[in-house]
Amino acid sequence: MRAATSVTALDHIRLDVVDIDIAERFYFDALGLTGVVRYDLTDRVISQMAPDGRPAGVELWQERDLAPNPHPTQHIAFRVADVPVLVEHIRALGYRVITEPYRIHQETVAFVADPDGHTIELNDFLGRPIGGESV
Repeated sequence: MRAATSVTALDHIRLDVVDIDIAERFYFDALGLTGVVRYDLTDRVISQMAPDGRPAGVELWQERDLAPNPHPTQHIAFRVADVPVLVEHIRALGYRVITEPYRIHQETVAFVADPDGHTIELNDFLGRPIGGESV
């Protein structure tokens, strides 16, 4: 049983973007995410997107005079069914592949960049324990 003061789930990761429409197009067309909610405010636009239209996902944040500054070692990761197929789809759309698919034990991993330079890991997570299983 979880204590009332514990975290119950991950909701979103914020990613600063230059152009919300370009960013949404990448996450929709390249990764297949769908919208959770979008707020068009006077000083910023916030768009949450997730794999099944429900959190957890990404929160794209566009604000005047805010320049994205992604760190080269930080990334977000998505579980995918077929890493090499998705990488080729992303490449065909004209987006940058940072690291071609490779194996880590039983998992296949690749890294791509979104239009603002945020690093996105694609991982099939095969062989990785899930939900409290021991390693």
